Amino acid sequence: MIPARPLQGNNPPPMDFRFLFLEPQGRLPPKPFAQGLILLTGVFMVITVLAAVVSPGLGILQYAVVFPYICLFGKRLHDAGLSAWLWLVFLAGAGFLNMMLSAILLPLLSPLAYEVQVEIQKIMQADGFNAAFEELAARGPEYARLSAVTSVATLLISSAFTGFAAFRMRSDPKPNRHGPPTLQARADELS
Repeated sequence: MIPARPLQGNNPPPMDFRFLFLEPQGRLPPKPFAQGLILLTGVFMVITVLAAVVSPGLGILQYAVVFPYICLFGKRLHDAGLSAWLWLVFLAGAGFLNMMLSAILLPLLSPLAYEVQVEIQKIMQADGFNAAFEELAARGPEYARLSAVTSVATLLISSAFTGFAAFRMRSDPKPNRHGPPTLQARADELS
């Protein structure tokens, strides 16, 4: 087993995957955060496409990306001198943005999926929730395939907005309870 790297300096070498995605402690400057977020978003996008094309059951693989997201956002929040629990705000913001974008983009990017959604809503109004859930379960693979473009587009847009908000947070130039300042924080302080 490889011993854990000390967190002194909190300036990981370029793309130290273990530090970026598997260690929740420490601080992370904006540039490695952005690189890690792009990589995680790419993985999430591949899983979304696989779930739409191969089988909706593959969507469960998205849960494997949650802990790396927590580590990445948590360290970025630590670098700003904030608690990693604020990641929940980013999660809620991304969820809300994803929901709103889906409602706006589904009729534009995936009109056939929108027709399926309207049919299921009509079944729910006529026959109730149980009938609508049964119809949705039966047509789930079809709906996932038809709405894949919208799913990928909303994922990319919501990830970009939440990532940009975290990226733009100022690094704490002083040591905090999460470790010494990153080189980025020191550079920000000098400029």
